[in-house]
Amino acid sequence: MFNEIIFIDLEVDFNSKKILDIGAVKSNGDEFHSDSIPTFLEFIRGCKFICGHNIINHDLKYLEMPEAGTQSFIDTLFLSPLLFPKKPYHRLVKDDKLDTDELNNPLNDAKKARDLFYDEVSTFNALNQQLKQIYYGLLSEITEFKHFFSFIGYPIEYSETVHSLSGLIHEVFVARLCANAPIDKLAQKYPIELAYALALVGVIEHDSVTPPWVLKNFPRVENVLRLLRSQKCISCPYCNESLDEIKALKQFFHYDDFRSYDGVPLQKSAVRAAIEGKSILAVFPTGGGKSITFQLPALMAGVNERGLTVVISPLQSLMKDQTDNLEHQHNITEAVTINGSLDPLDRAKAFERVENGSASILYISPESLRSKSIEKLLVSRNVVRFVIDEAHCFSSWGQDFRVDYLYIGEFISNLQRAKDMPQSIPVSCFTATAKQRVISDIKEYFRNALSVELEVFQASAARVNLSYHIFAEEGETGKNLKLRQLLQDNNCPTIVYVSRTRRAEQLAAKLTEDGFPAMPYHGRMDKQLRIASQDAFMSGEVNTIVATTAFGMGVDKKDIGMVIHYDISDSLENYVQEAGRAGRDENIRADCLRYTLMKT
Repeated sequence: MFNEIIFIDLEVDFNSKKILDIGAVKSNGDEFHSDSIPTFLEFIRGCKFICGHNIINHDLKYLEMPEAGTQSFIDTLFLSPLLFPKKPYHRLVKDDKLDTDELNNPLNDAKKARDLFYDEVSTFNALNQQLKQIYYGLLSEITEFKHFFSFIGYPIEYSETVHSLSGLIHEVFVARLCANAPIDKLAQKYPIELAYALALVGVIEHDSVTPPWVLKNFPRVENVLRLLRSQKCISCPYCNESLDEIKALKQFFHYDDFRSYDGVPLQKSAVRAAIEGKSILAVFPTGGGKSITFQLPALMAGVNERGLTVVISPLQSLMKDQTDNLEHQHNITEAVTINGSLDPLDRAKAFERVENGSASILYISPESLRSKSIEKLLVSRNVVRFVIDEAHCFSSWGQDFRVDYLYIGEFISNLQRAKDMPQSIPVSCFTATAKQRVISDIKEYFRNALSVELEVFQASAARVNLSYHIFAEEGETGKNLKLRQLLQDNNCPTIVYVSRTRRAEQLAAKLTEDGFPAMPYHGRMDKQLRIASQDAFMSGEVNTIVATTAFGMGVDKKDIGMVIHYDISDSLENYVQEAGRAGRDENIRADCLRYTLMKT
């Protein structure tokens, strides 16, 4: 039978649609390399099977095959994700092209297609009988696969003990997918997608991901994976083990239970909603556990369906702090950051980790969404959720409105179209701002931009652990003396906010000279110096950081004892006084003991 197969590859001018070169090799070793179509057609005469990589959607479109009715076509491209899903992947496979070091050599590519095909035949023959039956049952009537089964002489009759295809799938993949997943419906409506999803499920513990070519051409593979492994049923072995938020919390973070707000388990409820695929808006106080609320579902989705969660944050310091905290405190390395502070080498490494599936959480800024490389990167992965931190930036009623946030909905919509997704990607919004107008703005934005309704989880805005102090000092000398007195009387980690970058440098230097070690931080600093300042403060090497608002209020896992605004306006003073009387302030850390404002 192997004498009946020939392997081909074409080079085509895509503008003129003209065939420039043809390569072919028979199983007996005979070779062809020419641009003559009549000679090529004569060369392949009598071969029953014609095989190549991406020939169904490419090569065959440019060839006139007089004997097409008597020949069968096998495409190694469609077989590769099925038979080589395990990371590291087959050395010859690279999406829709063969991995080759020779440019525009169709004979060489035909030989590589031959090598790949024989590896595919060998791999299929080595599968256990049940998995062979599953793939045959799903794919035997589909054009892209049926001639492969004909070539290898399959099928073998089903065993009498097998009741149905869905029963066989549940038997083979027991405890690796939901026992109540709608296998029958998926097999009938999306057989290719189900086959590819099952292939990934079989090796998902090897950090394997669905190839970008599959996601592009069969985008519903993402939905099938979710139905198989991320939709919790009432009770089954898989769901009870893999989709239980308490077990996941202990596994990843070693905590016994979630945080409650005034006795209400809002954190657990928000996590459960995210696991169920809902879009949410969580209004939690800064430092009140919002990170775990989105990190835990992201890590679970990374394990269960090799999904990527994209976290959009305006604060580079927050991104680095959260990724460092995950790695150093919890030994979790599945989070990466891509932002403007990375050098080219670190940026390339971050891209590679997202592409190869070793990252399940990606932190980026809203400005990064306008990057074509970021868009291409996200098209290549199974994006399961967008998380928007500091979501009050959507609202014109918020103090930190940022126009770049208004592009987020458009980007998600474009991504869904590019991936031909049948349903919206869920979003999770987080803010510490409890103003009703801000919440309404956020909900309305996503309703209009993505037709998404956000379920709100809102904690109490009361900040009983905060005290507010406002000092009016005479001139810079009086402010400097008061600042040193505050630092001396309150020996605790302190953020001193200033309005200008130059003042951050000068004040930090002056404090250090006066015996109060401090580091500056602002957006115009060299990135290595900026990172060094943050690290020194976060590690406790220095107790004080003098910063512009580029540092952000949301530095996690750092017990800030005091926040001092060195120079403020009357409007900010009035705002904080009013907030203090009301027992709340959306922009103040929940773990601060003192919030001090100084003005001349």
